[in-house]
Amino acid sequence: MSKFIFEEGEIEPQDFNRLRKSVGWEEHNSNDILLSLKNTLYLVIAKNEKQEIVGMARIIGDQGMYFYIQDVIVLPEYQKLNIGFELMKKIMAYIEKNKKEDMFIGLMAAKGKEGFYKKFGFIERPAEKYGPGMCLE
Repeated sequence: MSKFIFEEGEIEPQDFNRLRKSVGWEEHNSNDILLSLKNTLYLVIAKNEKQEIVGMARIIGDQGMYFYIQDVIVLPEYQKLNIGFELMKKIMAYIEKNKKEDMFIGLMAAKGKEGFYKKFGFIERPAEKYGPGMCLE
C-alpha cells in the first residue's frame, strides 16, 4: 500500500475544485474559494507519494458554540484506502483539543456516507433530541 502524508496545510482553488468535481459536487469560483479558505478554522490535506493532493477535510465555525466539519473529500481512485478515516482522525483531534463545553459539532453527510461518520460518534437526524437537518436550496 502506498504511503500518504497528512498535514495541516493550504489548498489552491484549482485543487479544491478538482476534489469537489471528482465526487460530483459543484465547483466554485476562485475568489469565493479563497475567501472561504481564509475563514476556515482548520484544514488537513492528504498527499500521495508524488505530493499530489488526494483528499482534504476542514472545520468551519465560530470557535465558541459551533464547529462544522466541511468538505471531507477523497478522490474516488483513492477511496477505500483509509484516507478519509485518517483525515477525520485529524479533524476529531483538533475538535477535542479546541472544543468548548457544550459546543455543538455538526456536519452534513453526503447521501450514503452516514455510516462513515457514525464511527466517530455522530448520529443521524432526526433523533430524539434533534430535528432533521435542513438547508436552503
